[in-house]
Amino acid sequence: MTVITPAYNVGPWIGDAIDSVLAQTESRFEYLVVDDGSTDDTADVVRSRAALDPRVRLVSAPNGGSGAARNLALAQSSAPFVAFLDGDDRWHPEFLRHMLTVMHDAPRDVGIVYCHTRVMLESGQVVALRWQPTGRCDLDRLLVENNPPHNGSSLLIRRSCFDEVGVFDTSLASAVDFEMWLRIASASTTPLLWGTRRYLLDMRLMRTGSISSNRGARFECLDKVIADYAPLMTRLHPGMAWIRPAVFAYRDGFDEIGDRWAMAAREAGPAALARDPWGRSLLAWSSAGRTRRARIRALRDGARSGAYQGLSRAKQISGRINAARIR
Repeated sequence: MTVITPAYNVGPWIGDAIDSVLAQTESRFEYLVVDDGSTDDTADVVRSRAALDPRVRLVSAPNGGSGAARNLALAQSSAPFVAFLDGDDRWHPEFLRHMLTVMHDAPRDVGIVYCHTRVMLESGQVVALRWQPTGRCDLDRLLVENNPPHNGSSLLIRRSCFDEVGVFDTSLASAVDFEMWLRIASASTTPLLWGTRRYLLDMRLMRTGSISSNRGARFECLDKVIADYAPLMTRLHPGMAWIRPAVFAYRDGFDEIGDRWAMAAREAGPAALARDPWGRSLLAWSSAGRTRRARIRALRDGARSGAYQGLSRAKQISGRINAARIR
């Protein structure tokens, strides 16, 4: 199989990512790390690892974004399975072995399998588990449940999917991976995704300079992606695809986008929104008004920041206690 890491200015973390790949219990892979025009020491760190393991290959390119970096690596590989690992994330040693087993055991029309994700701080300290649905996932579920794989580092994909639907859309500044999974789910002969309950990925949360930290750009791209693919839904009303994005827009202070997406969500009908927990949340955010929403956001953000800081301090104290016991 082929492992691909698009890397742009991830010098502090790329070594951790590479080491997690080289520590895999499934060792039959080639590993392409694409330095996407980094201006820090990313390429130097990759070269040092490549000198120690022939499976690692550095591919250098002018800065073109994660989609272009992935496409470049795909063009230089031909293995039957592909996995992507972002340069600031890391895998559990059993990731590749377990995902191959899940793919082997899944129905024949499954083109993508994915695992659960743990959330870590910029420092690498794990602070939370991310809830994700498991089992069968089709186009409708991808849209309504806001991309159950959550990120591009959690998946193993059949190479045939890319042969059938093409490469990543380099015109998108964000949501590049989400658009690809939707394209596979709508246009390939193996359109289904399949989720496993194992937590095999650590995702770095909102680290400095990450694409996902630019919420405005992400919402702008999501607007296009959902508008393109929601009309292809077959089991559920297309309006359901806008519910969670509208809630996220309200939470992050993008009220105008939230209002517009809430209007699109309401086309699913009041009964559908009332039955869905996220639909009820959307109705609450939408009816709150700008002033009250601002107060709710401040309370929510403060509580979440405090929770992460508390978890971090608790783990630090626990580590000191364990170290003292060892001494």
